[in-house]
Amino acid sequence: MSSSAAYAPPRRHLGAYIVIITALIALCITAWRFFTPLSGITDSGGAMVAMLAEFVLFILGLLLIKTEAGGARAFFLFLAWVGVIGTFFAALLLHGWWTAAVLVVCAVGVLIETFGSKPTRSA
Repeated sequence: MSSSAAYAPPRRHLGAYIVIITALIALCITAWRFFTPLSGITDSGGAMVAMLAEFVLFILGLLLIKTEAGGARAFFLFLAWVGVIGTFFAALLLHGWWTAAVLVVCAVGVLIETFGSKPTRSA
């Protein structure tokens, strides 16, 4: 191990992986309820918007893995927070309790990614 000041350990991105996995799980749950007859939200526009938001959360998780410290990463984190909170509210309105529970875990992933070990810029 180097004792150089320029050495930075590799970033793990645990929170981003949690966001990716939970967004896919929430998408599967909402899609199942959307396509299942007599589920209460079959063919509804709200469920379609929730599925789109969960897909966007998946994409944001991928972007959080690829971006370094800076303005773009801060913007993606902001979008992830807005997406998780908005999709959680939509899941509650659709009576999707399992989806809401999965989105709470997704919010924990965003929390870890936001306040976890900060990535460093290389010189």
